[in-house]
Amino acid sequence: MYKKIALVCIMFALVSVAEAKQLLDKVVAVVNNGVITESELKKQVELTKKQIIAQKLQVPADSVLRKQVLQHLIDVNVQLQMAKQHSLTVDDTELNQAIEKIAAVNHATLTQLREEIARQGMSWNEYRENIRKEMLLSHLQQKAVGKDAMVTNEQVEQYLKTEGGIVDRTALTYHLQNIVIPLDEEPTSEQVKKAKNKAESLLVKIKKGDDFSRLAIENSSGEFALEGGDLGERHLAQLPELFAKEVVNMKVGQVVGPLRAGNGFQLIKLVSIGGEKQHHVITKTHVRHILLKPDPSLLPEDSKKQVNNIYQQVRAGKDFALMAKQYSLDSASAVKGGDLGWVAPGVLVPEFEKAMDKLSVNEISPPVKSQFGWHIIQVLGRKQEDDSEAFKKQQVRQFLQQRKFAEAVQNWQQHIRSDAYVKIIDKELA
Repeated sequence: MYKKIALVCIMFALVSVAEAKQLLDKVVAVVNNGVITESELKKQVELTKKQIIAQKLQVPADSVLRKQVLQHLIDVNVQLQMAKQHSLTVDDTELNQAIEKIAAVNHATLTQLREEIARQGMSWNEYRENIRKEMLLSHLQQKAVGKDAMVTNEQVEQYLKTEGGIVDRTALTYHLQNIVIPLDEEPTSEQVKKAKNKAESLLVKIKKGDDFSRLAIENSSGEFALEGGDLGERHLAQLPELFAKEVVNMKVGQVVGPLRAGNGFQLIKLVSIGGEKQHHVITKTHVRHILLKPDPSLLPEDSKKQVNNIYQQVRAGKDFALMAKQYSLDSASAVKGGDLGWVAPGVLVPEFEKAMDKLSVNEISPPVKSQFGWHIIQVLGRKQEDDSEAFKKQQVRQFLQQRKFAEAVQNWQQHIRSDAYVKIIDKELA
């Protein structure tokens, strides 16, 4: 239940420059104009250990874990520095809303969430600041590569045509783990050979029975390395194309690789396959309205009286269509007696839709205010409609956008890391 709450904290230790009481703290790495100290690294290693144990994974040796955690802290530090350069911030209101959503998704109250965080050995303030950092990085990534994640209708249709085939896999989910053996942006042939050999040696160990999760924690440079390389359950369209081509032919428990990707050589393991095709049914509403706007020459209370006057006339039996033609300022619907036709959920502005959904068939609403003015609403009918095909296209578009965004972020992270000045002071951590 709380797995993702815990894991979100792994990547975000305190990485600010040492202040007064930290002046004597040993510096283990310099990252551009910032540092990572021994106390910061130690604290994050201890937290990571607790979270690995909570996931019932094997904890690697301290010397290995310290190196892995330091690399993740360096990646985070580089990005946080860039966020600061762009003056990106997350205020307390935005942060509180995000934490409330985390609690809601996990079906917990804020009190229960706080108790769970305390059980994981973290203070509430530390947790809040870690979530703030995650949000900062999300804003930064969106700013850096968000425009690269656009998906066209043609791309959605092409995906459905290509992946549909004999078996429709769009509803299936694939639970994967991966190990990434990293490569520089422009690696030498020797570096490529060395990385591939390491990936192949790990594959041999896995086939002999070594634990994939432990090897991922010890060796992977991937985003989810400290989680045992666990990518979670993803739809095919969410997976990198390199993975998607492989998993459709894999058996549960199988490991394949090394696969050459932009960030290095990958080993992937198919943990399970889930999901099933479901019908998606929506309720459409046949609705009409009269749109009125306050007269700027009148006081607000007088304008409201004018709107209520028309509402009372309609409620008393005046023909709604004729009143719409005479008074409505929505010219497109006024000529049709205010008729908006059959509308699907999410099409109309929230204030309108909320009021509409509360009405019975033929019932007329009191004036409802939106950004467009005052609406008098009447529901003429409701019907359920199988929206499965449209929903599938919407889902595929969303998944393809997530795939493109994740790939763009990965390439961007690799680029800014290679451009950063990083010096590991402690030779044992190099």
